[in-house]
Amino acid sequence: MKYYRISNSTGKETGRTYPQLHCLTQPYAHSMSSWEFPGFTPILNFELNKTAKLTDVLSQSSIGATGLLINDKVKDILNQFKLMGHKYYDANIVIPKSGEKLSYYWLHLCHTELALQLDYSKSVFYETEWAFRKEVIKIKSFDHYKELKSGDNQAKFGVKLDEIFVSEEFDKGLDFFTFLPFSKFVIISSELKRALELNNVTGIQYEEAHEIKF
Repeated sequence: MKYYRISNSTGKETGRTYPQLHCLTQPYAHSMSSWEFPGFTPILNFELNKTAKLTDVLSQSSIGATGLLINDKVKDILNQFKLMGHKYYDANIVIPKSGEKLSYYWLHLCHTELALQLDYSKSVFYETEWAFRKEVIKIKSFDHYKELKSGDNQAKFGVKLDEIFVSEEFDKGLDFFTFLPFSKFVIISSELKRALELNNVTGIQYEEAHEIKF
């Protein structure tokens, strides 16, 4: 089976401004973390930038956690597939010209257990420093990664994946997943990609995930 990375579109369909939205409730957006589900109900209000176009999936830069800002159409499609650990949070999109308020959702991904299901003996990692790529690094386990990232290295040290091998514990039936903290990309199955394309979902782009070696 083929897998694909998805990301927010930067094409003509999104207009002349990227990201398409600016956040009106910054404290709530900045408090969202990929390491946990919020212990509160976040208030997520955004405004569409004047030169941006409305799409089914919208780009924003205020929420640092991993996820997508989607409408009902996309949510209904995703609910027909098997997703990693996630929750939906209400989000409001204000259209500046009309003052209209549209209902969207923040799809919050949080399932760090997937990182424990990598085959560390086969997977290929590379080190990053302040997000800049450095050399290939051997990571023996998730505990080894946490050890390397502790202390003075915590802020600048990072690790990303070049080749992904999984253990027998990984659920290969997943259609939508990512390996936090080693990947910022959401990966989807070819079946989910087909469903999104058949329904003409706008605001996302696809790239084949050659790094997966299932």
